Order: sequence, then structure tokens, then C-alpha cells
Amino acid sequence: MLALMTPASEPDETVAAAAARAEPAAAARVLVVDDDRTTRSMVAAVLRRDGLQVVEAPDGAQALQEVRRERPDLILMDVLMPGMDGHTACARIRAELADEALPIVMLTAVDDLESIETAFDAGATDFITKPIHWALLRERVRYALRGGRLARELRRARLRELAVRRIAGLGYWEWRLDTDSLSWSEEFAATGGIQARHEVPREAFLERVHEEDRQRLRAGLEAARESAGRLDAEFRIRFNQTERILRVVGERGREGDDAALVFGVFQDLTSQRRTEALVDYLALHDEITDLPNRRLFLRHVAQAIEQDGEGIWVVTADIQRFGRLNETLGERAANQLLRLLGQRLRQMAEAGTILQAARIDGDTFAWAQRMPPGQGVQPALEAVLHTLQQPLSVAGQTLRVVFSAGCAARPVHGIDAEALLQQALQAQRRARALGLPWSVAELETADVRERQRQLQLEQALHGALERGEFALHYQPQLDFASGRIVGCEALLRWHPPGLGPVPPVQFIGLLEESGQIVEVGAWALREAARQAAAWERAGLPLRVGINLSPRQFLNPQLPRHIEQALQASGVTPARLELEITESLTMHDVEHAIALLRRFRALGVSVALDDFGVGHSSLAYVLQFPIDALKIDRAFVTHVTRGRTDRAIVRAIVALAQALGVETIAEGVENQRQCDFLEALGVTQAQGYLIGRPMPAAALQELATQYRRAG
Repeated sequence: MLALMTPASEPDETVAAAAARAEPAAAARVLVVDDDRTTRSMVAAVLRRDGLQVVEAPDGAQALQEVRRERPDLILMDVLMPGMDGHTACARIRAELADEALPIVMLTAVDDLESIETAFDAGATDFITKPIHWALLRERVRYALRGGRLARELRRARLRELAVRRIAGLGYWEWRLDTDSLSWSEEFAATGGIQARHEVPREAFLERVHEEDRQRLRAGLEAARESAGRLDAEFRIRFNQTERILRVVGERGREGDDAALVFGVFQDLTSQRRTEALVDYLALHDEITDLPNRRLFLRHVAQAIEQDGEGIWVVTADIQRFGRLNETLGERAANQLLRLLGQRLRQMAEAGTILQAARIDGDTFAWAQRMPPGQGVQPALEAVLHTLQQPLSVAGQTLRVVFSAGCAARPVHGIDAEALLQQALQAQRRARALGLPWSVAELETADVRERQRQLQLEQALHGALERGEFALHYQPQLDFASGRIVGCEALLRWHPPGLGPVPPVQFIGLLEESGQIVEVGAWALREAARQAAAWERAGLPLRVGINLSPRQFLNPQLPRHIEQALQASGVTPARLELEITESLTMHDVEHAIALLRRFRALGVSVALDDFGVGHSSLAYVLQFPIDALKIDRAFVTHVTRGRTDRAIVRAIVALAQALGVETIAEGVENQRQCDFLEALGVTQAQGYLIGRPMPAAALQELATQYRRAG
């Protein structure tokens, strides 16, 4: 039983205050077991002040009953009690609950070492000496409760981890560098046939690895050992006459004895990879005939073209009156017919008669053939059709199907797989309409050539920026008052290898449609700013205008792109002029006004391009924070003889003067136009009369030497 408390050890206000400040134990339940009622009550009172729930028991037998009923979070138990003592009760509780996470703290005399050892043998977690020091009791109780919670959470975490490992096929492995042997967790027994913790020499393990993967895995292990790098490898391993797919990830230890070990995890990916392969197969194959579908067929044709595109023909063929066969025989018989036709095509592909075969639509098949130079398509195509149209036994009937076919050759009818397939399908439809067994795609018309050209340009545009194929040319702008070149417009040019210079009208729209205009436009901003800065440093302060496309203007990253161009170049912001079309600003006027104000806040100039051809309201134009109006060439072309055009130009000039901005006339091609525009009050001119778009060096030379005659 517990000794009576000494005066020095009685709970006082200081200890109570300290307990009040202590971390709360979240209403944990504590079972206090002691045969002395006074001592038991004092311990319970102290613990209750700490916010704990307390259950009392006078002896070991009662403690067992309370444990069954209450399932406490902590047990404080005296050693010496009548009847069932603390050691016996502790052992019984451990055996009955089988819960190592439950803390059991024994109360015993300071010098009773034998009692302490017996308590630990019975399953005690800790002990507290008597007479009891109350502050120490509270801290030990808090520590024991926290330890119990952590032990239970650790146990649950291990169970969760084990469940995750089993579901995900995960396990652990270890490589001892000193013995060059590997050991594995228990999960590896079912995967690789090696028992848990059974050390296996590395080379013996590698003998189980698929020969095609063995050297790669060996090299990965060596790299992890020599450079303390990270191993991440996927390989196949033989086990029980089957093949499993494993992924191992590991890293060499860095401190102490760990430096002699490589630790890692492994995962059995066999089911996952098989499922992925099945999903990929189903996504690329027709479920009825098991032939490749359209997507895989195009991929195969593209690969054949890459290897050698000369002499490749793409053929499509559909079954005449298949709908009637389907209605008459039923879906099951119709599917059987399709499967039989698919088998014939597969057999011809295996025999090398055709390159690839596919079912690309309901009753439409496709295949590719390579024709030797100088040999016409007719013999080879008719041989395939003859085989397909041989009688078939379907649902107890003998059927003979007739096909309508179309074919297209590379490069006559197209340069890529998709174009060839489209041309073959068009030829097939034409054959059916004309009642022909087959038809060849028509030779290229202007439309076909244009589509092929567009496709060729689309493909060439991918990566053009990274390959450095874009450049800026600059068209000079003349100031009437000074007679000098004061600015220029930066114009994008593209020179793809093998295609020659491509006019902007042919590729700007493609950049816009694909979204590449944002990235290319950002590059153009940087390049224009860089060139303006270079001219500025050379004593030639030219204003450089650059067009913003619709997609670029609406991109939220545009202000950041402008800021980056200014910061990277160091150019005076006013030397950079952003040109925005009038129609673009009318899509969202409020947004356009806010954005233009933001540009002006950065210090750059803003010009309203193609002014006069849009549908903007004068009220909105008056709100636009701009520096220049650019008069569209449509009004400049006939300004010398068209009264209406002169009136429009005069009105634009009057508006610009009212706004205090410059007017720049575009498309000035002769001196008479130039004189008329100057007389009407236009301040600047741009066009072939002043200069065509030219490289930066040529413009610098022109601007340095240019003097307007007269």
C-alpha cells in the first residue's frame, strides 16, 4: 500500500497552478488502483484537476473488472495490495487485453529494485517512487499518456501501411555493400520467390532478372553505390515460370553505418502494366475484328513514311449494301462477316502483300501498300480486292461481298498519313457514286495544293521559334515636319529551311489559331525592345512599333511580357510603340481601356492601327489613352482622286489634332499620295515610297542618311 504523504510532498497551490498551466490531456481516462482509500482519493483529485477522467479500484481483482468495462488510457497501480497484488494484476491485464500501447505505471518504494524488475517483467511501462512528488506525478502521467497515444497511432499507422503495401504491391529492400547482398521485406516472397530478410548475393539475384533488363539494373545499382546517387529502375524478373514487372527505388545512406547500405522500396507493377497494356490495346484496336483502328493505322502509316515514304499508297474500301446485309442477317452475323474479312486482311499483312490493315469505321477497312517504281496501282489493288471478295460462309450461308475502294499515293495526293487517308476516302466515295470498283484520288487541284501547303506550314511552325527561324524586319516611318525617319514598324518574318521565305499572311493566322502567337509575340516584343535600345545607344532614337495580335492582346500575361522586354533591353519605354487594331479594342471596350492605361503607365506608346475601317464609337475612341492614329491604307490608296477618301482622312486628322496625337498614314507608295497627305495635315507616312520592310542594319543606314528632298 502507499505510504502516507509527507508534508513536503502534499499538493499545494503552487503545484496546482503549475498543473493548470500544463498541457491538457484531452479527457483521457486513468484507472487508479490502490488499497488505501485516502491515497487513492488524493491521487484521483490531483489528476481530475488536470482535466482527466479518473476511475478508482481498491485491488487487483477490481482493477481487472474496471479494465474490461472502462478500457482506460492509463493505469496507475500500487504494487503491494491484499489479494491480487499489482504484479499479478499487471500480467493479467496484459494477457487479457493484448495491448502493448496501454501504459501501466507501477507505484513502488525507491530502493525496491527487485520489485521494479518484477513489474517490468509483468508488463509495466514505467514506475513512480513513493512518497509521491506531485509535480513529478503529473509530468509522468502526461508523458505516459502521450506515449500511449503515440504507440497506438504508430500501431495503426503500421496497419494502414501494411494494407497500403499489400494493395499497391509495395515492399522494402536493402543492399549491404560490405557483403554485396540484398534482403527484402516479406512482400517479396510472393513476387520474386525470396523469403523475407533472406540475404541473397547480388549477382544471384540479377540472374533472376530478365536478360534484356539485367545490365541496365546492374548499372543502376553500381551508380547508386559509386556516386551515392538515386536508383530508379523498372525491370522484369522470372518467378515460378512466369514473369513479374518490378520497380525499385533506392538511395545510399549518408551518415554512420548507413553509408554502407542502400535502402529502398520496390513495387510490383505486373498487374498495373498488364492493365495499361490492355487499355492501350483496346484504345488502338477494333473490338470486332481485332485490327488496328483509325488512330493506330495512321500511326503505322506515318512510321512507314518516316522509314521510306516513296511508293506508299493508302487504300480504303467499304462493303456495298452492308446495311441491307446487317438488317437481313442480324448484328451477330454481320459482325462475323467483319471478323472474317479482318482475318483475310491480317493474313495478307503477315504475308507481306500489304503493309498495314485496319478497320476505320463501321464497314470501312483501310490498308497501305508499297508499289515498286514504275508499277501501276491497278494489279496490286485488284489482287487485294479479289482476295477480299472471295465467297465467305456466314451463319450457314455463302456470301460474296463487293467493295468500293479508293486509293491515294504519296506524295502525289498528300504528304502525310492523314492527308492520304482523306484523299483515299474521297476517291472511295467517288467510286461508289460512279458505280466503279475502285478509284484513284484526283490529281491535286488548287484547293488541295493549298491545304497541303497549309498543313506543311503548320508542321514547320512547331519549334520554329526554338530553331531561330523568325526575324523582325523594320519599315521606316517619315516625319513630314523634320523630313527625317523617326520611327518604324517591326514586322515578323519567317524563313523555314527548305520552304523559303513565307509571307506573313500565310503563317500569322496559323500562329493565332494554334496559340503559338503568344510565345512568338513575346519574343517579338523582346527583340523589338532590344533593337530599339541598340539604336538608342547608337545615337538613333527611333520609335519601334509592334503589332499585338488578338490572342496576344487578350492574354493576361501580356503586361508581364512587356515589362520583361523593357527590363531586359533597358530601352526608354517611349521608344516602344504597341499597335492595336481598332476592331480589337471593341470586343471589350472597358477591358481595352484599362489595359491601354496600364501600358501607358509602363511608359510605352500606344497606336490605334487600321483606324477608320472598324466600327468603333467616337465616344470610346476619345477615352482611349493613345499616342497615334494609323490611317488604314484603304483610304490612302485613292486619296488623290477619291473625294470620299480625302474627306475621311481629313476627319481622322481633325480627330487626331483634337486628341493631341500623331497621325501615321500607311501604304504610301508614290509622291503624289505623300503630298496630298501632308497637305491634309497628316504628320507621318509609312509605305514603299519611304522604304520596304528591311533588316535592322539596312534601316539604321537608311535612317542615318535619309533626307527628304525639297
